[in-house]
Amino acid sequence: MASIQDLKSQISSRGGLSRPNQFMIELPSGDARAANVLCTRVNLPGKQILTHDRRINMAFEKVAYGYAVDDVTMSFLLTNDYGIKTFFNNWRATIIDEENFEVKYKTSYERTVKIHQLKIPINSQEATVDSRNIVYSIELREAFPTTFQSIDLSNDLDAISEFSVQISYTNWFPIESPKGTLPIKIRKPSL
Repeated sequence: MASIQDLKSQISSRGGLSRPNQFMIELPSGDARAANVLCTRVNLPGKQILTHDRRINMAFEKVAYGYAVDDVTMSFLLTNDYGIKTFFNNWRATIIDEENFEVKYKTSYERTVKIHQLKIPINSQEATVDSRNIVYSIELREAFPTTFQSIDLSNDLDAISEFSVQISYTNWFPIESPKGTLPIKIRKPSL
């Protein structure tokens, strides 16, 4: 059985524990800073290896034949200009022309979306997000929005409106260590 010292040693030698509230998204266009500040939740997708059973004599074994990916859901706080909703509505309009009942070709509306897991900067109160602050990154290839969740309105005086969108894509891949500075600043939470 591992001791507390072993646990502390493993955590500190690997840069600390990952924090789920330290993340950044990169949408294909629009106001990158607003999207990141207003994004309250996003998930790093999973991937399943699809198998089928193959029988050899009396024994069964699983054999891989493909993969399946989970859709990604992003949730955003809504501002009074509905900016993030407008961004996704405009993207949706490039997919389906609802007035003429026409669907566009996928190559005209698919985009790349990136999701980064960050770590808290150690030495400064405010730091530019660069490759040293990125723990893990993925790229959703051939991505596009498929489900726009309804926006709940209520009589709650202190409620804040949120908008969620589901992103579908063909596949995701880890991004090798990104280079350079990304276009957003984050503030280290004060303790």
